[in-house]
Amino acid sequence: MKASLAKGMPHGYEVGYRSFTINGRMLGHGEPIRVKQGERVLFHVLNGSATEIRSLALPGHSFKVVALDGNPVPNPTPVPVLWIGTAERISAIVHMTHPGVWILGDLADDDRRHGMGIVVEYAGRTGKAQWMRLRLSSGLHTLGETGATALSPDETFEMTFAKDNAAEEGFNRWTINDIAYPMTSEIVPAAFHLKAGKRYRLRMRNASDDIHPVHLHRHSFELTRLAGKPTAGILKDVVMVGGYQEVEIDFIADNPGLTLFHCHQQLHMDFGFMTLFDYV
Repeated sequence: MKASLAKGMPHGYEVGYRSFTINGRMLGHGEPIRVKQGERVLFHVLNGSATEIRSLALPGHSFKVVALDGNPVPNPTPVPVLWIGTAERISAIVHMTHPGVWILGDLADDDRRHGMGIVVEYAGRTGKAQWMRLRLSSGLHTLGETGATALSPDETFEMTFAKDNAAEEGFNRWTINDIAYPMTSEIVPAAFHLKAGKRYRLRMRNASDDIHPVHLHRHSFELTRLAGKPTAGILKDVVMVGGYQEVEIDFIADNPGLTLFHCHQQLHMDFGFMTLFDYV
């Protein structure tokens, strides 16, 4: 990325949005979520955006995360903010202990003003929905098994994600190990080869400043290291790899056939951020 900028190439195009919705309604234009004091409410949250990573907070409350991508977590933990990559799913319980009329919404003020939120209304409370600034937080590794260590893999694949700024008619080109997946009808050979029954580790290094919600088709994987912190027992099928961070995931090769690996951010996937696994 630094090399392309040093050559005088501009930053690539990005997608912008005029409005945002939760369950098809902009903030203030749908029915509120009605709750009672003392209730425990289970939220199933899906980020259905093609390109946006979202945050979600409810002032005065915390989310006890119980499942990720449909898989129960070993250590359900309360967090003040949910961070949800493209196509990720989170199931979380909120204990309703702070009566009022609140906005359940994104931390980004501008996005929230353009619809990214929904009103949570306690029984017997009225008035304008309130929002309070919250501290940023992320603790995915704390949801894993306490003191546990992931099993050793049979083989480790190294992956480096990189960006060539504005290299595709103004859009950024994305590469995995210096190779951009071609957006043509040609047949592309698999870059990584699996043997059924073996345990594989993907050691992913993000050499860009973008966050990448990466997805492995047809398999679930176990998180084993996040930004330098070891973890075990968390099963997912999408994980966000932060800017200039490293993430390691393990999976069992238990579903023979061609398997796509890609970033779920549509612009990244459309401009090279994909590769194939096959079974041999």
